Amino acid sequence: MKSENNSVPIDHVIKVDNERHIRVWETVPKDQCDKRNNTIIIASGFARRMDHFAGLAEYLSTNGFHVIRYDSLNHVGLSSGEIDQFSMSVGKESLLTVIDWLKSEHGIDQVGLIASSLSARIAYDIVADVNLSFLITAVGVVNLRNTLEQALKYDYLQMEIDEIPEDLDFDGYNLGSKVFVTDCFENNWDTLDSTINKTKNLNFPFIAFVANGDSWVQQHEVEELISNINSDKTKIYSLIGSSHDLGENLIVLRNFYQSITKAAIALDSNLVGLVSEIIEPQFEALTIATVNERRLKNKIQSKSLA
Repeated sequence: MKSENNSVPIDHVIKVDNERHIRVWETVPKDQCDKRNNTIIIASGFARRMDHFAGLAEYLSTNGFHVIRYDSLNHVGLSSGEIDQFSMSVGKESLLTVIDWLKSEHGIDQVGLIASSLSARIAYDIVADVNLSFLITAVGVVNLRNTLEQALKYDYLQMEIDEIPEDLDFDGYNLGSKVFVTDCFENNWDTLDSTINKTKNLNFPFIAFVANGDSWVQQHEVEELISNINSDKTKIYSLIGSSHDLGENLIVLRNFYQSITKAAIALDSNLVGLVSEIIEPQFEALTIATVNERRLKNKIQSKSLA
């Protein structure tokens, strides 16, 4: 895994089966920085592609991290499938496939995971079965039913499955409701209690970031989740001035990048907290990385349509 240009991610394709693939982007540590112990996987939230996290990848790689991003199956982005067929279990399959690919194909078993929004609920589901070095979540969903009700303005999960509208607008995208809701009930994704049951025996360091203006994720429920974890390696921090949308303005976005990077460096050094200082990438570097990733995405999409 090697790159000739640190500002352009390396594009990988994981073949899941004869019909499906997962696209993965790799960002290597900057040449001038000290290398960290762990590779970091970034799991995007619902309706977010891996290129939406170009800035965070730049912050982390500037501070010595080897960074892996991916687009989930049946989602937006470059991997197989359409978003109206997305379910939490498909998201879980995608994340586990990437972790296994890193370990089996590249011998990388020191892995930290950063998961935001809906992908955090998926991360919480795997922690008992996957040996991660650490977990960081940002505005991470802990009570899926409540989050869906806030986002959709109605609790559709109280309805009979045949009565739910087929298509629901979730964050500007068409959520195939019957596929999604059926999976929620069949695999116990929907309640806070189900999340607590999955995480209570979490035995590696975990930091959760909440946003004080987040109406989709309630801070007291995140605190309840953490209070039920049988570990003293957990902390919660608040991103002041932010809503659930961490990219709503440049000040909030920069604070998000800084906070996550400070947490990742601390956890990589076996400290549960935040370091005081990081290396901030130049604005020009962030701009170049964003432009290069947009070009790479467009190039891949053009080839797939040819």
